[in-house]
Amino acid sequence: MRLRDLLDERRVVVPLETESVREATVRLAQALVASGAVADEERFAEVLKSDWPEDIVSVAGRAFLPHFRTDAVSSLALGIGVAPQPICRGNDPNRCARVVVLIAAPTREASEYLRAMSAVARALASDEVLAGLHAARTPDDVVAIAGLRDTPVPAEVTVHDVMTSNVLTVGPDTSLGEAARVMLARGVRAVPVTGENGEVLGLLTDGHLLTHLLPQTVQQLSTGQMKAVKRRTARGSPVAPREVQVRDAMDRTVLCLAEDQTIADVAALMLAKDVDRFPVTRDGALVGFLTRGDIVRKLLGY
Repeated sequence: MRLRDLLDERRVVVPLETESVREATVRLAQALVASGAVADEERFAEVLKSDWPEDIVSVAGRAFLPHFRTDAVSSLALGIGVAPQPICRGNDPNRCARVVVLIAAPTREASEYLRAMSAVARALASDEVLAGLHAARTPDDVVAIAGLRDTPVPAEVTVHDVMTSNVLTVGPDTSLGEAARVMLARGVRAVPVTGENGEVLGLLTDGHLLTHLLPQTVQQLSTGQMKAVKRRTARGSPVAPREVQVRDAMDRTVLCLAEDQTIADVAALMLAKDVDRFPVTRDGALVGFLTRGDIVRKLLGY
């Protein structure tokens, strides 16, 4: 499958006369409606008003990709617009582009939705495609751009394709002070807690560190004294916050993924459970780690 299978001149707006990304999205949504891609116009209009995506993908200043998953549309559809002048998001001069691509898909087509977004992002990363879009004067000009038409839509992406394999871990007996040090050094917000055989025992996040260490830090900054309130551990003995063991602060209930799960399924799980990071296991042992950022980077080809 290639992007040509998703392109339709009826869903291309050139020139796209607009002053904001939101207005551009509405214009492209109207093109989807006019082309028959929308099964429920009233519901689609409501989605545009109430579910405006905060995480609009921006392809390196080249284009904006607003995206929706809603059963108001009958099938995966793309709307493409090219503005005569750059439009900016939030009046930010560093986030401006002339191209806007609206991606809409039914809820059940999560896989196709992610694959299409990846293909569009890869096409827009091409200087030749971007120049062709900027030079387009009609919808037919856009649909005829070879680099856009011929971009392949990738096959199903799995957790193994996206996850980080070199995973930082800590043991349950590690102190929070030491865990904080290594997490800051590696620039990570969460680490799996593993046992002797690599089994996942829990997950330690920056939120846990803040909960245990922030009171001590605030007191030190406000009073200039190092004295800290000691905490009582699960074993009953009071210790200083930095000496609390990871096992006493971590989440013990952790959702883990298998390597062969699809990214579409993981994306749905992230939304349903409001979780943005997962350990990946094989035969009970940790083999990788996956975050929302990993998925976004894969979609954009970084």
